[in-house]
Amino acid sequence: MPSILDRLEKLKAKRRGIRIHDFGNISSGSHLIMEEHSRLGNVRVRLPEADRPLRIGAYSYMREGGEIWNLDSIGRFCSIGRNVVLGQPTDNHPIDWVSSSMTVSKGYQESCNYCSIGHDVWIAHNVVVMAGVKIGNGAVIGRNAVVTKDVEPYQIVVGNPGKAVRMRFTMEQIVGLMQSEWWNIDFAALAGLPFADVDAFLQCLEDTMPDATYKKIEIRNGRINN
Repeated sequence: MPSILDRLEKLKAKRRGIRIHDFGNISSGSHLIMEEHSRLGNVRVRLPEADRPLRIGAYSYMREGGEIWNLDSIGRFCSIGRNVVLGQPTDNHPIDWVSSSMTVSKGYQESCNYCSIGHDVWIAHNVVVMAGVKIGNGAVIGRNAVVTKDVEPYQIVVGNPGKAVRMRFTMEQIVGLMQSEWWNIDFAALAGLPFADVDAFLQCLEDTMPDATYKKIEIRNGRINN
């Protein structure tokens, strides 16, 4: 049950254009910078370093039941499903010590390798992304996958361990989408583009498309700072 202060922070967040299910899920040492229109469901956030914030882009969301550990960025327009773990440490127990139990192997410290999520990434339910992994723009991660290696832009990855099964588009189309950086275009301008057809979409882009500007909301020690 969220405290009164957490509920007040939730209302403050909503007024600033972001949604956070429960501020009590964000550890006191965590530092987030969220663009407006982004959302965090009932997700536990346990970032290891306060001076390295997690940046979450506009129109990205993460559904309930997830965990965030060693992660420094989620791009814009990302869709992250239920029970997803991002930045799972690979060595949170000392397997090369006498005992892997932290009860006796005191003083052990896991490594701090950050993972990152590009723009327009879809991560389905129950996925685990290990620490240190980079997921490229436009990638799709299938349900229940365990991602242990970097994922290329617009690659589709499934399974445990995760393996690439195909690319979403042709290489020419992928190059065009990457060069367009459409996620940086003003949202109102995006609304009139033909997203159902990659080639038509790229043909409609103009050199003078207006840039997007989104407000940034900073969260430290479980509270909004601005």
